[in-house]
Amino acid sequence: MQYITTFHEAELNAARVMVGWGFRDAVATTCGADGGIDVSSKAALAQVKWKNGAAGRPEIQMLVGARGVDTTKLLFFFAASAYTAQAIEYANTVDVKLFTFDPVGAVTPANKRAQTFVDESPNIDVPASPPLLGTRWFRLLLVGTAVLVVAALIAAIVAPFIPR
Repeated sequence: MQYITTFHEAELNAARVMVGWGFRDAVATTCGADGGIDVSSKAALAQVKWKNGAAGRPEIQMLVGARGVDTTKLLFFFAASAYTAQAIEYANTVDVKLFTFDPVGAVTPANKRAQTFVDESPNIDVPASPPLLGTRWFRLLLVGTAVLVVAALIAAIVAPFIPR
């Protein structure tokens, strides 16, 4: 089981979830200032908050504003914590689907719009946890294995020259 430990991992998790929902082109916008968009696809946008404390209405408003004039795009907001009552009320009014995610990335609807989306989407298929490939732990494992292989090769090459 892998835990989400950085904001970047939280963004990648949201993109993974959206791909599972059928937004096959969803990608995390991982380059610095994102203008309120952390995950983007042709049909949907998402904001991700990986922080302590409830996400508030201003953060939801920023996502709505970042969408601009293309009101055909669905809006999702993923938070590691809760939402304020004002954020939930506003999101229900402007059709933003609010979700919370736990430390391993499982998402739970946090407002009526999100619950309706989940209930009415027949093809939702989200893995229980993020895939290992591409994670920092996997990269660390690869680097560690490479170091051991190189050390074994050096030992095999040098061994005949060491006097006994």
